[in-house]
Amino acid sequence: MQNLPLILKPSKIKNIILILISVGFISLGISLLEKNMLIAVLNIFFFGICLIIFIINMIPNSSYLTIDEKGIEMKNLFRTTFIPWRAVSGFKTKLIFVNKLVTFTIDEKLLENSKMKGKTGAFPDTYGMSANNLANLLNEYKAKFERI
Repeated sequence: MQNLPLILKPSKIKNIILILISVGFISLGISLLEKNMLIAVLNIFFFGICLIIFIINMIPNSSYLTIDEKGIEMKNLFRTTFIPWRAVSGFKTKLIFVNKLVTFTIDEKLLENSKMKGKTGAFPDTYGMSANNLANLLNEYKAKFERI
């Protein structure tokens, strides 16, 4: 185990690749403006929004996952969510379309007293690790700190 707090950040290479793909599709949309205006505008609009989001993710401290003794703090697009260890039943991986993500299940007892609507959640990224390694790391820390 590593020193706490452990801060995991999204992969810069992944974001750069997604930025390049978005720029490519925006260029394709611009080239289609004369042939099919509706498809071109929708393409430019959608991938323009994607480009903005991927650029925001490149800004320092816009996205990260912090692991400490109290729980997990997840920040995505400058929105912060804290999940205490006692609120989570466990972490596992799940294949959603082509992405393997780390999911978690909220403890049923805590769900009754909270405003949360769902009992499961997922992390938006694997923070430069494989999904299996991230799930194993989070389960290790949960086992160590859930009694605190």
